[in-house]
Amino acid sequence: MNIEKLELEQVTAYYEPEKRVAYIAYSGILGSDASSAAYQWLAELIAAVGIDNIYGEIFDFTAVTQFQPDNLIDARKNSRKLNLRVDIHSTPVAMIVRDMIQEEILRGPMRNVPENRRKRIVMSEDDAFAFFEAWHA
Repeated sequence: MNIEKLELEQVTAYYEPEKRVAYIAYSGILGSDASSAAYQWLAELIAAVGIDNIYGEIFDFTAVTQFQPDNLIDARKNSRKLNLRVDIHSTPVAMIVRDMIQEEILRGPMRNVPENRRKRIVMSEDDAFAFFEAWHA
């Protein structure tokens, strides 16, 4: 089953069935609306294809110019909600950042997430796939 691509001003998301990877890309000033839309899309993807058909999730933050404080709180809340509905502990998550500033912004919220071993901040899509391969090995 296929799921439609999400296309909003601050977020796009799509699933690539050949690679079994969910791609979520944020841009501009990132607020909670974009985060909520991305997690809703991800929940719909999991319902449509099944968690076993998702090799990994890539969240690309490289085009983000500013993180609104409500986004970081909302993203954590949405992630926890999804974790309660679906056992996603076997699915690795790579977060692509542009620089050390973005890395530090994202690292703070990650410290409070119990399953943070399955999440990794990376600098490129190649790094994301290397992490996925290591995770599944």
